[in-house]
Amino acid sequence: MIVHEGHAYAVNSVAFSPDGKSVISGSNDQTVRIWDAQSPTPISQPLKGHTWDIHSVSYSPLGNLVASGSWDKTIRLWDINTGKQSGKLLKNDNPFLSVTFSPDGRLIASGSGSYGPTANAVQLWDVQNRTAVSKPFPGRTMSVRSVSFSLDGTRLVCGSSDRTIHVWDVAHGAIILGPVKGHTDKVCSTAFSPDGAHVVSCSYDGTIRLWDIRSGGMPGEPYKGHTNSVYSAIFSPCGTYVASGGVDRTVRLWDTRVGRQVDQPFKEHTDTVTSVVFSPCGRHIASGSYDRRVIIRNILGEYPNSDAKVELQIVTNQMVEYAYVSGGYQC
Repeated sequence: MIVHEGHAYAVNSVAFSPDGKSVISGSNDQTVRIWDAQSPTPISQPLKGHTWDIHSVSYSPLGNLVASGSWDKTIRLWDINTGKQSGKLLKNDNPFLSVTFSPDGRLIASGSGSYGPTANAVQLWDVQNRTAVSKPFPGRTMSVRSVSFSLDGTRLVCGSSDRTIHVWDVAHGAIILGPVKGHTDKVCSTAFSPDGAHVVSCSYDGTIRLWDIRSGGMPGEPYKGHTNSVYSAIFSPCGTYVASGGVDRTVRLWDTRVGRQVDQPFKEHTDTVTSVVFSPCGRHIASGSYDRRVIIRNILGEYPNSDAKVELQIVTNQMVEYAYVSGGYQC
């Protein structure tokens, strides 16, 4: 386990670089920091420029740029090689609560707060020209807390404080699915499965839900285990697992094949877990927290290359069942 310390205030967002060698974090201390994924040291000086809390960070697919969205109503792009801001700001009349690069790196999608003319907006931005390339996508009645592209870049999913989920066709800005209803409180995070067939969401209602994109229905029951609001949920690169983090200070791993929690929760954080992300290889999970730390853990165990059978506990409220897989958490 690697623990990164340096932020002065809460960490709101973390992301792995495409090569898995570094992790970025955005914080209420108004800085973006770049950390070595293999050692507890920063790679560079903090990236400074925002004038208010940073809510979301994202690596470009090539790993040369970082986007950060802030309560100061700007998105800033940073050149990883120089540590300097790259080009002009992307500005709005609303705080940016979520930002993400498209898989081809040409676009940034943003989700914003509930103030002014662009309230509750999902917006696409041209990375090269630093301009909006579409009118805001319609559909929400409250703040957009999460935006995420499908792996092929053709669809965009968002989760909103109005408890709903929408999926859009990126090229046409048309709603493909939604409003999807089921959560009983604010939706905090949404993400596509690698095959694009499902979306995972989590909420203040304490649940994680998987949705079938074709039908809009749930293929199983909600995942329950967190004892309070769940702030972040993400698929593993192979789609077999979901990682989640929340107010109960834990990071949890779920097996999507059986819809149950795997092993006991990770309890390294001492305050709310705000963001979780898998490494590109799927062997590590990074998390950010109100405790100001970024933690990277190896979920394969001590011997990731071993062919020995590793015993995993699948936890339910009633019993503990056992599954045997080769070499740890395998995709």
